[in-house]
Amino acid sequence: MTALVILVGFLLSLPSMGCLKNDILRLNIKKEPNLDPNTVCKTYPELSQTQYDLCRKYPDVTASAIQGVQIGIHECQHQLRTHRWNCSSLERKNKNPHASPLLKRGFKETAFAYAISAAGVTHQVSKACSLGKLKSCGCDMSVYGVNRDFEWGGCSHNVDFGEQYAKRFMDSKEMARDIHSRINLHNNRAGRLAVIRNVQKQCKCHGMSGSCELKTCWKAAPNFREVGDLLKRKFKAATKIHIGNAASGRLIKQNGRRPRQSDLLYYQKSPSFCEPNNRLDSPGTTGRLCNKSSDGVDNCGTLCCGRGYNILKVRRSERCNCKFYWCCYVECQTCTYNEWVTVCK
Repeated sequence: MTALVILVGFLLSLPSMGCLKNDILRLNIKKEPNLDPNTVCKTYPELSQTQYDLCRKYPDVTASAIQGVQIGIHECQHQLRTHRWNCSSLERKNKNPHASPLLKRGFKETAFAYAISAAGVTHQVSKACSLGKLKSCGCDMSVYGVNRDFEWGGCSHNVDFGEQYAKRFMDSKEMARDIHSRINLHNNRAGRLAVIRNVQKQCKCHGMSGSCELKTCWKAAPNFREVGDLLKRKFKAATKIHIGNAASGRLIKQNGRRPRQSDLLYYQKSPSFCEPNNRLDSPGTTGRLCNKSSDGVDNCGTLCCGRGYNILKVRRSERCNCKFYWCCYVECQTCTYNEWVTVCK
């Protein structure tokens, strides 16, 4: 899984293939996307009516957005890999992660899952635009001021389009005006901001023998691992809130101040996640690997919830050396290891 997540940022930079299988939708998608809306929209489960309408109109963009959700869930698993709840229950074949019972609650973990998913959609669609894979968008051709040291050129990632589509696609599920929907909308925006506020300048030199007589620069979305690291820090500092004035419906911190747009918000205390709980889509921690020498949340005392642990010699296989191909195929090798492990009882 670690190798898979590290390679997420290279998803759209790898060579295209003639006919590829979509890891989420189980589709065969041609090199130049000319997708049947029914194939995309009816395969991915539990779309809202607005999402379904968007999918019918923009099937290629929606396919990229759905891949962005998966990328976000992979990153969620990486960032919370040492926590009792580690996002693993959100990734199941032919399942919409946002249908999980846990995402209908107001926990810190819910906030992180919403934010990282919205960030994944923004990131993925932005990069897909710049590769000319989507009919509805292309490169961002904006010129960001005049510079003497370089010229704006190349093909900037279309973060504006990615942000707008992520907003339309992800926010459309939050039709209610209750505290839960308001917080979900806020956390969706925080996820999008983690991408658009960290766009980076990339440059290429031109000239004889490696000289840099002319330098061309463009804007690129940040590496998605950096986005995940940023949102993990926001998760650790997440703010518990309540609804303020009933007429305004403003979200207010417990100290009476309004939260920042980039803060992650929650309104319910998280459960222990120690035992399996189907109502929360929580598998518990029995069987989880723990680290008996760690001082972090993955130490055996904390992760095993006081139940103790066993020391076992295991032969472990996992996906490794994964490569992503447009759109939207994942190809991995299988690596096998023999090791001693500590496992929660």
